[in-house]
Amino acid sequence: MPKEDYYEILGVGRGASADEIKKAFRKLALKFHPDRNKDDAAAEEKFKKVNEAYAVLSDKEKKAQYDQFGADGFSQRFSQEDIFRGADFSSIFSDLGLGGDLFGSVFGGGGRRRGARQSSYGGGYAQQGYPGGRPRGQGAPQGQSYQQQLEISFHESIFGGTRRVSLDVDGQREDISVRIPPGVETGKKLRLAGKGAASPFGGVRGDVFLVIRVAPHHLFQRDGRDVIVDHSIPLTDALLGAQITVPTVSGETKQLRIRPGTQNGQRIRMGGYGVPADKKHEMGDQYVRIVVDVPQTLSDEQRELVEKLRETGM
Repeated sequence: MPKEDYYEILGVGRGASADEIKKAFRKLALKFHPDRNKDDAAAEEKFKKVNEAYAVLSDKEKKAQYDQFGADGFSQRFSQEDIFRGADFSSIFSDLGLGGDLFGSVFGGGGRRRGARQSSYGGGYAQQGYPGGRPRGQGAPQGQSYQQQLEISFHESIFGGTRRVSLDVDGQREDISVRIPPGVETGKKLRLAGKGAASPFGGVRGDVFLVIRVAPHHLFQRDGRDVIVDHSIPLTDALLGAQITVPTVSGETKQLRIRPGTQNGQRIRMGGYGVPADKKHEMGDQYVRIVVDVPQTLSDEQRELVEKLRETGM
């Protein structure tokens, strides 16, 4: 089942300001707070959702991640501990005159009032400031994961390679060697397991995801595992055919025969000159895209010859 959208839970637009988000939260928290809805399971569930939405949207970094990945993508990257880490509810509830015992009333912490419902969330973690608690059946949660962009050259995107990358996690800088797989494209992510933040509960470290950006090339373009290069020819070569010399992404040049009657935009396939094969993919190809160069001006002699061609019906 898809995750509910945090903006919809709070009833605000995606462009809402921090003040608008806080105002919406205060209104809903006042409405669904357990002090006003004793023994109301539906209100308690709504109250949890409102708190979770505010914990994310009130935090600039978490909000940016949520906006980037969406509800489902965000939930796959952030645990309940991550979501509630650093969230401050007590001051808001005190301002509303509802007291700051959020954990005791809803999330099952110490000092619970008599008759208050025991939440299904883990109380131990809630007392430490994480209202989501630890999900049942799981060990200590993983540390925070991070993303950073890595720009690579077009040549590296085709053939792969090794790059030195500087990571800055928890204020500590680390230079590591990263293998770039052949065929990687813009937007793909390389996972560096265990290079993220340490877990505050003794679990495994988080990960770092390198988001690839392939720098544009002045000649070549990518189409999946194929490479495309434009090559201009004069109109006469398109009509009569010719032999041309074209570059390849590996740095070689190859001779290619242009057939008579070649059309503008026509692609000519050069098998095996694209992304190298791997265990999952066959070798890509290179395509030469013909650009017929039609002259904008003609000499008197050229015009006379073209006029004669037109008289023949060409």
